[in-house]
Amino acid sequence: MGVIAPNLAYHYWSLGIKPTGKTAPEQPLIMIPGTEFEPEKEIEHDEDKGHTGGSSLTMGMYRKKAASSPGYEDKARYQQGWEDYWYLLFGHVTGPDPAIAGATKAKKYVFAVDVVNPSDPPLCTLYNGYAKTANDAYVYDNCMLNELEVKFKNDEPMSIAPKFVSDYPQFKQPNPARVVPTKKVKIEAGQTVLYYAPVGVTLTEANKAQYAFPCVIEGNVKVNNNAESEPCGGDDFGTETKNMGIRESEGGFTIPWTEQTKWIQTEYESGTTDGTKVSSEPLRKQILIESIGPLIETVTSTDIFHKTAILIPDVTITKCDSPQSGDERKSIETEFKINDESLASFMTVEVISELANLHIGTI
Repeated sequence: MGVIAPNLAYHYWSLGIKPTGKTAPEQPLIMIPGTEFEPEKEIEHDEDKGHTGGSSLTMGMYRKKAASSPGYEDKARYQQGWEDYWYLLFGHVTGPDPAIAGATKAKKYVFAVDVVNPSDPPLCTLYNGYAKTANDAYVYDNCMLNELEVKFKNDEPMSIAPKFVSDYPQFKQPNPARVVPTKKVKIEAGQTVLYYAPVGVTLTEANKAQYAFPCVIEGNVKVNNNAESEPCGGDDFGTETKNMGIRESEGGFTIPWTEQTKWIQTEYESGTTDGTKVSSEPLRKQILIESIGPLIETVTSTDIFHKTAILIPDVTITKCDSPQSGDERKSIETEFKINDESLASFMTVEVISELANLHIGTI
């Protein structure tokens, strides 16, 4: 008898942030229309060995651990997880506040590490549903954001890839509700500008234009908390304690090699824009990645647009080079490591959107 196997496209996922102290899974508060969901479920086995008078020591197997590290990729979509990811990364937010005095729609969020009163990162619940049936959802509870990577290109929308450490998922669960905003806005190609400035310079609307690159081909920023999980005695099998590791943050970008940009390679190698010999001193710079999107509202003749500004105040440039052969466009590839001396947040992200509140549940 012939059968029809349903398509993988029926899968979808949702997210809800757990308030402090909540032990039960959070409700699905926003649907994330991403791609390439990777559950990375693992049930770890080990051999049960012993002498039994036979030719083998292997008597069987036992299960040591059950955990998961789910992750996926999506476009940078305002109101559909974009703001929530930054809160899950930093664990601290100022806002939402009116973007300017009198604004009723435009809300401003500022995400950064609170270096005075450090806090543990918040946990969330991630759902992967299957709309073709009623009870085939997976529920990944106690998810801690471990990695977050942002990518942007000159001809594609900005993308974001979160990866979590979580408990082993509950399965055969009811499908999550599909909650979507009424207005869908993402960071489109051509909306992102990269600023490359000396460390310590305060970038303002009045001075930042001089530090902008006229063309960025592609770039990325990645934060990895190197978190791990492990079982604890007394917990249910599949429930994992999360352990923060040593954070590592890096990124890079590619720009065309031109008369206006080639100085950055000279500065990297020599320490000055007109040097001719390599320097023993590392080059430290400041990077701002800013995206301006559609209009939200106008308040007393002031237009307020969707905005994301990722400020990285101190990086060490680890590579800045241009190919010296080939038949393609001559470009400069730059890589950097983010410095973090814990005296201030290693990164600050400002978002202006129409999201009234982060997707945090209630106890």
